[in-house]
This record gives sequence, structure tokens and C-alpha cells, in this order.
Amino acid sequence: MRLKFCLLAIMAACLLTGCIVEQNANSPSPNSNAPASASPAPTTTPASASPSPPQAKSKIESYIDAAGNELDLKVQEALTRIIDIPRRLLALRSYLRSGSEALTKWAWSEEEISKYKISPEYRAALAEVEKAKSKFAEMNPGYSLHVNTEVRSLDWQLKNWNETASVGAAGDALLASTTAELAKPIYNDIPEQSSLAEFKRFLQSYQTTQSPTVAVPGLSAHGQLRAFDFQVTQNGKLIASTTSSSVKDVWDAQGWTAKLSEAIAQSGAKLTGPLASPREPWHYSYTP
Repeated sequence: MRLKFCLLAIMAACLLTGCIVEQNANSPSPNSNAPASASPAPTTTPASASPSPPQAKSKIESYIDAAGNELDLKVQEALTRIIDIPRRLLALRSYLRSGSEALTKWAWSEEEISKYKISPEYRAALAEVEKAKSKFAEMNPGYSLHVNTEVRSLDWQLKNWNETASVGAAGDALLASTTAELAKPIYNDIPEQSSLAEFKRFLQSYQTTQSPTVAVPGLSAHGQLRAFDFQVTQNGKLIASTTSSSVKDVWDAQGWTAKLSEAIAQSGAKLTGPLASPREPWHYSYTP
């Protein structure tokens, strides 16, 4: 009787603690959202399944790094200074599209900027700007043009890229498409020659749903003073700025887009524009 009582006590304790309940290795975990009637999950994840968010992030970073490692060291260094994956992806897309031309457009170093500022070419560029300013003031009495004639350093371009909201929005859209792309069976977690080539083709062919309002770091024409941004002022007061929100309501609605274009055309300055994509009615390219 005592033995029977002991056995009953042991069985009751086990039922209360759950120690005799064996969980199938394929059963949903306690935190799983899978219904109880769902079929057991396979022990290995199919190649076509989308990776979980942490896996997706790690995989995307691996492909960004692999593609970036094939670029020039200057470009690689710029990529490391971009603060998040969406913006880095967006920049990488432009670097891949530019190919070998990226270095011919690349922002000058401080040493190169210093040399340029004492060159005849710099003086010639400023003379072209003065032509445009004089003609504009003549055609629009009481108004004048303000122009920044400083070369935009890579540091400035990176800061602008990391802080501009339109870059973040365009990058987020690209990240979503990239996540779906890398879930395809062709892409292993570790990039291989074939999968990396496919990833690069995907990025180069991707069409942005909205254009960033600033240039990709290193590739801005302002980095070699091959472009100038004009602002309209009246008695020192800013009338038309270089912000994207002012394009329709100020530049177009108040006629400054047409007035600036006409003044530059009539001045004979070596300036072409304005920039069409992203649309900047104040931005004109300079050809030495």
C-alpha cells in the first residue's frame, strides 16, 4: 500500500510540473503565432523562405559590403560614413551606376580645393557667375542674385545625405525591394560570384519611386565647382531659396524660374540648366 501511495504521489507531482510532457521538436514555440492545427514546421528553412528581420539585415549588409569592396577605396570609405542601411544602399546604387566615371566626378580633397582657388580656372568660373548676376540685376531692378562659390567638400555632402529626409524615404523604399530580392533562392547568406553579380544588376536597374533632393556623396557637381546654386534676394532679404519646398510655390509661381533662365541665357555665361532631376530651378552647371 505504501509503495502504491508513493507511486501515485510521484505521478501527481510530474503532472503538475509538466516533466513527463515531451514537446515535439517541430511543435510551435510558446510565443509562436502559428495555430495549433498547423502542420509541423520543417527542421530546415526552405531556400525560398524570406529571412527573419535580423537575418535579412545581416544578409543585406553582407551583400552591400561585398559589392562595395569592388569599388575604389575613396568610395568604400564614403560608404562606411553613411549612417544606415537604406541610405547606404541608395548610395551604392549610384556608385555602381557611375562605374569608373565616379572617380572623375569625385569631390576634391582640401588640398585640391586649395590649389583650385588660386588657379586661372577658378577666376574664370567666378567671371561667368558675375555675368549672370549682372544681367539678372539689370533685367529685374531691385533684385539680385546670391551665389555660393565655395566647393562643397565630401564631409559636407555626407552630412547632407545623412540628414535629408527625402534620402531616407527613397532609401526605405529601396530597402523593402532589396529585402524581397534577397529572399529569392539564388541568394545565399554568403555572397558568391553569381549571386553578387545578380545583386549588382538588381541595384543598377532599380528605379527609385522618388528622387532624393540631394546628390550622392562624392558625386555632386558642387564637389568640383562644376555647378552653382542661385538665390534671389531683395535688399538683403532672401526671396527665393534653394529648398525643394520652394520650387512650385516660389520659383515657379512667382516667375523666378523663367527670370533666372532668361537672364543666364542673355548673359552669355557658360552655364547650362536648370537641373531637371531632381528638379532644381536654381541649379546651373558650369563647363570650363
